[in-house]
Order: sequence, then C-alpha cells, then structure tokens
Amino acid sequence: MKSCLHILLACFALSLNAFSKDMTYPKAEPMISLSVPEAWETEWEDDLLYLRADDDDNVVVEVSALKATKQEGAKALEEMKTVVQDAFKNVEWKPMQEGGSNNVGIYILNGKGQDDQGMANINAIMVTNGDNDKLFMVFIAASPKGSEMHGAAIDALLKSLKKI
Repeated sequence: MKSCLHILLACFALSLNAFSKDMTYPKAEPMISLSVPEAWETEWEDDLLYLRADDDDNVVVEVSALKATKQEGAKALEEMKTVVQDAFKNVEWKPMQEGGSNNVGIYILNGKGQDDQGMANINAIMVTNGDNDKLFMVFIAASPKGSEMHGAAIDALLKSLKKI
C-alpha cells in the first residue's frame, strides 16, 4: 500500500513538472529561475515579476530584487518584512526557516496577515545565488482557499528555485 502511494505521489510530481514553464529573474540579466504552472498568468511590471494562479487572485507571487545585500542579512530580512507589512496588516510571523537546493540559499519567513480581501497565508522567501552579493525575494500571498487549491503547485514552485 505504501509503495502505491509513493508511485502516485511521484506521478503527481512529474505531472506538475510536465505542465510548467520556466521563468527567470531579473528580466535583463537573469540569475535565478523557477518553474511556474502553465495555467498561471505571468506579468512583468517595471522590474517585478508577478505570477497569479487564477483570476480571483487566490495565489499571487511577486519576485523582486532586494536593495540590501548578502552582507546586510538583518537589513534584508527587515526589508522583506516591510514589503509584506506595506501590503498586509496584522501580520504574525513564525520563526525563520533556512534551507537551499539547486545552488541557491533560501531563508523563509512564514506568516499570516490580512488585506482588503481577508486573511492570507504569507511566505516571504529570500533567495541568494551564491555568486555575488545580490538577494532576491519571492513573496507569496495565498487565501486559505488558494493555499488549499494550489498548495502542491506552490511547493513545486519553491522547490524549483535554482541558480542560472
């Protein structure tokens, strides 16, 4: 029974990859990439990359460059929190998580907040590609419904982050 479940999960993961497109950031001189579900809308606005899971904005992802550098880690974390708190009120943060794969370092701030559409699950992810001092932010805001509907796609998107 357990092996059948593993096979089903593997097939599901492969199907997510089969229906995805690679996006790179920044637009001019890409340094990182991520896989986005094919059905998601992608849009560039100035130097920001926006990804939307559906027309109801149940999941919105913003990819941007941080002003703070890798040498200014604490300042970069505060910059990320400020971006989130400018968009959401009553933000409650959980302890930061660290990790990385695909030649990128990842620092994740998870939390919850509220905007004019209601409660949202928030992920602010700092990404470093290791080659230079530049830092990037992947900011994900998902309604509870969006988290439930698109949770696997969000997870696959985060796991796909890699250095170019």
